[in-house]
Amino acid sequence: MLNLKFSLVSLFIFVVSSAVAEEVTPTAVGCDTDSGICFVKLKEPFSSGTCPNKSQLRMDPTKPGTEGQFSVALAAFMAGKKLEVGSVRCFHDFVEPSTLYVIQ
Repeated sequence: MLNLKFSLVSLFIFVVSSAVAEEVTPTAVGCDTDSGICFVKLKEPFSSGTCPNKSQLRMDPTKPGTEGQFSVALAAFMAGKKLEVGSVRCFHDFVEPSTLYVIQ
């Protein structure tokens, strides 16, 4: 019975985490100097989530890690690589990444 519970919990965690992670291709990266908001334009829109605008990632400049995420996005763009994006929320109606990393 314990193994069945563990298996069900593991499956639930896998389904929930995989539902919000997507591979995307950055086509442009930049920051707005007035607001400090950084953005990543996407070749293909982010398909999951409830954000109305899915063609860009936006990063909240008040949150820790935003500068690092922008660096990751810039590195992927310059290298012609894709990004794996985990997102569970919206920022100014755009997808806000919770995790972001370069993939092959």
